[in-house]
This record gives sequence, structure tokens and C-alpha cells, in this order.
Amino acid sequence: MDCEELIESLWQEAEKKIGVIVRETGEEETRIVQEALLRISHLREDSQQRCSSDSRKRTEETLSEAEKKARLINIAEDLRLSERLYRISLASLRKLRNSDYQGSFRLMAEELPPLPWKTVRVNPEDAALAQEHFPEAGVVTDESISGGMDVMTKDGKIRVVNTLEKRLERAWGDILPHIMKEFHEAV
Repeated sequence: MDCEELIESLWQEAEKKIGVIVRETGEEETRIVQEALLRISHLREDSQQRCSSDSRKRTEETLSEAEKKARLINIAEDLRLSERLYRISLASLRKLRNSDYQGSFRLMAEELPPLPWKTVRVNPEDAALAQEHFPEAGVVTDESISGGMDVMTKDGKIRVVNTLEKRLERAWGDILPHIMKEFHEAV
């Protein structure tokens, strides 16, 4: 499975879950922003009606601070949303095992440099596949790996982590902005 297929699969899963996330976080974010904007509007109206230039300056500072707080709230909400999306994406990685996973495992193994690998860490369901592709290596199973492998040479100087989790981690910086853009357009 190449990175593009992983990204496409994650996109599909993310799009399914964005609707749920939009409802859960979008309403609160919208409410907070609307309240902040309403407070800002009231402060502006009040300041224009009864403020001198000195008090107008203080009001503008207060408004600026309120706007800053609203931006910080939006940033915090976006951060919480991105963390939730990442956790959902990690949980969805196991679904990638459903379609031609043996072929994907083989391709991931072929991406590795041809070295004498001493140990290979894999999902327990992949122990036989690992033994087939790395007959000289000791196979260690690890429930935290959804798919792929983590290999190391005998001396431990070379280690390659080619797991689905690591691929998601590497691609997340490219994926997240697109998901967040879609989220904000949907809200």
C-alpha cells in the first residue's frame, strides 16, 4: 500500500466522520464566536454613544482583547478537533487490513533496503507474513502496530519503521489542512 492509497483511505474515513465532528464541535464553536461577536458589537455601540476619546481608547483595547480571546478559543477548538481526527484516523488504520493486505504487506517489505534484518516487529496477525518475508529475522508481535513492520539490524544501528501508524504520522501534516478546510467550509 503506497502513501497515496493510505491518504485516500484516510480521507474517505475522515469524510464519513467529519459530519459527526461538525455537529459535536461546530455548534459550540459557532456559539462561542457568535457570543464574542455580539459582545464586541455591544461594546462598540456603547463606546460610540457615550465615550470620550480616552474611554474610546480603553474600549478599543477591550475589544481587541475580546477579539484576541475569540481567536484563541477558535485555535483551541481547532486543536481539539485535529487531535480527535488524528485519533479517529489511527483507529481506522485496522480497516486497511481488509483489502489485499497481504499484497500491501509485501509492497511495504519490498520498500526496505536489502539488509540482514535481525528483528521484525509486526501485528500478531502478521507473524506468518513476517516470517515469510524475513526468514532470517526473529519475529516480535506488537498489538500497537495495525499493519506493516518495524525492522532492525543485529547491531541495532539501522532501524526502519514502516508501519501504517508511522505513515499516517508522516502524512498527517499534509492531510490535516485539507480536512480542516472542509470542516470550516461545512460549518
